[in-house]
Amino acid sequence: MYFKRLLLSFTLLLCFQCSRITDESTIVLKLDGEDWGVLFDESAQILSPEFNANNLEVTKVPGNFRNINRSYRGSIWIRKNFEITTEQHQKSLALQLGRIYQSDEVYVNGVLIGKNNSAFGEEPDDYAFGRPRIYPIPHDLLLEGENVLIIRIQSNLTTSAGIITGPVRIVTYEEAINGNLYDSLVELIFVGFYLFIALFFFINYFKLRDKKEYLSFSILALGFSAFELSRNEIRFFIWNNFAFFKFLEYGFLFLLPYGFIKFIQNFFDLKQFKYQNIYLYSHAVFLVIFAIVAKPEFWYNFIGYWDLHLFIVIGYAIYVTFYKLRDSVRGSLIHFLALIYLLYSILKEVMIERGYLNADSSLEKSFLMYLVLMTLALRFQFLMMKRKLLGRFDRLKEADSLREKIFFYMDAMISGPLREMKEKLFEYRESLTKSKDKKLVKEVEAIQSSIENVMDDIIELSRLEVLKEVPFKDKVNFISFIKDVIPEDDITYSIKVHPETEIYNSLDLINSVVVRLVDFPPFREFTHNDLIITQDLKGNVHFRFLLFHTNPKLTLRLFNELTENESALTATKVKWTIILEIVRLLQAKLDFKVIKKKYLKIDLGIAAIVPVSEMVKIHEPTPILNDKIIHRKVEKEDWKITLVKLWKKFKETEVKLPKFGKKK
Repeated sequence: MYFKRLLLSFTLLLCFQCSRITDESTIVLKLDGEDWGVLFDESAQILSPEFNANNLEVTKVPGNFRNINRSYRGSIWIRKNFEITTEQHQKSLALQLGRIYQSDEVYVNGVLIGKNNSAFGEEPDDYAFGRPRIYPIPHDLLLEGENVLIIRIQSNLTTSAGIITGPVRIVTYEEAINGNLYDSLVELIFVGFYLFIALFFFINYFKLRDKKEYLSFSILALGFSAFELSRNEIRFFIWNNFAFFKFLEYGFLFLLPYGFIKFIQNFFDLKQFKYQNIYLYSHAVFLVIFAIVAKPEFWYNFIGYWDLHLFIVIGYAIYVTFYKLRDSVRGSLIHFLALIYLLYSILKEVMIERGYLNADSSLEKSFLMYLVLMTLALRFQFLMMKRKLLGRFDRLKEADSLREKIFFYMDAMISGPLREMKEKLFEYRESLTKSKDKKLVKEVEAIQSSIENVMDDIIELSRLEVLKEVPFKDKVNFISFIKDVIPEDDITYSIKVHPETEIYNSLDLINSVVVRLVDFPPFREFTHNDLIITQDLKGNVHFRFLLFHTNPKLTLRLFNELTENESALTATKVKWTIILEIVRLLQAKLDFKVIKKKYLKIDLGIAAIVPVSEMVKIHEPTPILNDKIIHRKVEKEDWKITLVKLWKKFKETEVKLPKFGKKK
């Protein structure tokens, strides 16, 4: 129940997009755009009031300046003019910048207001790359009217230099603080979902130790939650040590691809590929190198090339999933859809980090979507496994019921003959007469033969009683099928069924019930046994047996034996019960009765299919075409209705006859 509620909360979280609606009154000025001047120069001439800004090249912010000049490694200056109204000047303002690589110095009207995410007068951090910036703007520094913003960026990073992501704007100081805090809290909500999913499957793994995919999935979710937590801004409230948390971030990042591959292999029950452990050990070596070379710039440059191999990992996952999808493996479709979104998010993240795309990261959402979809897939697999177990339990229950029924019938049908056989064998051992011995042997053999025959019927009856429905159905032409079923030498029969009639049912059981009715031992004692196969108005097929015996008492006695539930269990009753069980499984109808105290009538009705074009239409008006009546064959009217109509017509045309009397 709690799991379903959290999934619902996650759905609502994604529907409303985890972003706060910012009050427009708190945004004083948006500074992003393509009108920034840029200068690649180590000197600080741009800070001089006499500097001519018209000589600057124009660039776009946010953006990656490595894409403009990849070989340059000195100071990069960017400049922009902005205007402040009298009303805006009265507010407490701050400059809000996105992620900057690597270090920065911010000047307003030529005066330094902050460096590396530290306000003027505070001790700047040695490392702050990749972190969003907030710089309070001193009130007496801003001018009503035009102001100048200059940012100096220095970067030793191979792939990134500049303000890589937004926002780039001037807002109220309160909005800047609340905005960053809100974004951090939203990321923590995602981390909470990752942790919950990890804990959920970790607990389930201890209940189902054979489900290795539960363990690898929980480790994957736990690893990503640790990765996200180690790069959340909240971490600096715990300990203000950039290098330590960056080392943790990259450490968890190294473990994620291997954990991802391991989960896929467990999920699809695959063997690990050759040299897979070397892949894991190599990442452990990378982490040791990071610990030895404790320089975050080196770490970032290494990751800038390392992250490209993630597309190979995702490609492997898509390749495996595609082939499993082609083989209709359960859960492969859900996994394929989740992988496509995850691939898109990783590609988007790489493009953002390199400054090719100015957009919000969707890595957290995509990974949460992946975890939720795979949670559904794993739970679906669990339900299917549970269903299989219940199916096995039902089959075991059926087998147990079958055993009980067999023992019941054996006790009822075989215990008597076995006792009789035991007595005969004892008499055989005590006998001294050879002629008597031969007779006893024949009697024992007869009893054994009867036991073997009744055992076959007991097993068949027990098997049929535990079945709930027929296992297989086939569709065939009825006439061609039934002619091969009925033994022609044992019974006279006629078939009055439309030649296009088809039957869709268990052909084995239909064959069995017809043969059993024809070969039913008591019926062979009857003088006549006729079979007519007909069809009703709905197209259903009826096997109508009519049996006659010269002794009506035997007919009535057999009928009572077969229809009375309280009668003793005999070999004949077992054979008849088999027929009734087959009728039940075929969903047929059996009408069994005595007619005129000397005839036995059996009507077995089985559903059949007649083509619509072959059905006869009744009560249809006779059409007239070109003054010619088109005659159609109609059904013959019932003789009772005909007599009623004739009588009414006779009454209408009745003639009064003269009365004859005596002459006066």
